[in-house]
Amino acid sequence: MTDKEKERLIEAVIQGFDFEKARSIMYLTKKFRHDTPSIEDLKEQAKKYLRLALEHQDREFWWAGGLNGFGGLSACYDDKWGLSLNYIAVAKKVRISKD
Repeated sequence: MTDKEKERLIEAVIQGFDFEKARSIMYLTKKFRHDTPSIEDLKEQAKKYLRLALEHQDREFWWAGGLNGFGGLSACYDDKWGLSLNYIAVAKKVRISKD
C-alpha cells in the first residue's frame, strides 16, 4: 500500500468518525485532569494512531491508542475488517499470571 493510499484511508476514517460525540463523552465523564482535548487535537491524535496501526499490516491484528488506564482513542488494523478508529470510554487492564 502506498503512502498516498494510506493517507486516503486515514482521511476516510477521520471523516466518518463522530469526534463531537467522543469529546462530549470525555467532557461529561471528566476523564482528564486538565481541559478536555479540542476536536482538532483529537483528530491529530487519531491520525497519529491510525498511521501507527497501518505500519503494522504484517500482523493479523494491531492496535495503537492512548488508553492510559481510563479510556481514549484507539486505532485498529486487522486482516478481516481493515482500519478503524474507536473511542473507548472505559478501559481496564487485568494481568493474568503465567503459572
